[in-house]
Amino acid sequence: MRHCLALCLVITLSLGLSLTQTAHAQTGWIGDTLFVPVRAGAGNNYRIVHRGLRTGTRVEILTWEQGADWANIRTGDTEGWVETQYLSRSPIAQIRLEQAQQSATRLEQQLASARSELAEVTAERDQLAGRARELDQNLSQRGEELEKLQEVAADPMRLDRANRQLNEELSLLRTELDQVRAENTQLRNDKTFRGWMFALLTVFGGMLLGWYFKSRSSRQRTSWV
Repeated sequence: MRHCLALCLVITLSLGLSLTQTAHAQTGWIGDTLFVPVRAGAGNNYRIVHRGLRTGTRVEILTWEQGADWANIRTGDTEGWVETQYLSRSPIAQIRLEQAQQSATRLEQQLASARSELAEVTAERDQLAGRARELDQNLSQRGEELEKLQEVAADPMRLDRANRQLNEELSLLRTELDQVRAENTQLRNDKTFRGWMFALLTVFGGMLLGWYFKSRSSRQRTSWV
């Protein structure tokens, strides 16, 4: 009876301690890193040629029959047998995670590089846009200056055209003046000729009249005698 009571007391205390420990328990994980020994033959009775390959080690499979418990592998200078339960034909999750992390790191680097290039291109674009605006302003200023120069140059051009027109008109007037002078000279010559003719005719007429009156006078004298 005493032994039963003592046993019940021990069980009760154990349960109480278990409940107390459970109340203060925390979540944890068992590490998946293993070291698989490599043996000289397909069995645990063969000697170990390598104390242990770390989980994730890449090996070359030489022989792995379907359903076999052991596979012949080689890694570096070591060749031997390992249990197939520790062997996988595809990378384990940890390696895939590391590869994914490496890929993500590369992508982040590429993204950072692309962002840097984008920033440089954007800065260059902004710089070129500013330069284009400056060129537009300079072009506008040069256009205004050209218009002013054209306006200034238009007056001498108009003066030159007017001068040429006046010279042409003056040449025409000079030609007309020369013609008028020639005609005037000719008229003067004609008047001189007509004057000489009129004088000659006058003299000749006077001589005829004198001869007429003289002959008449002679007849009268003859009739009186």
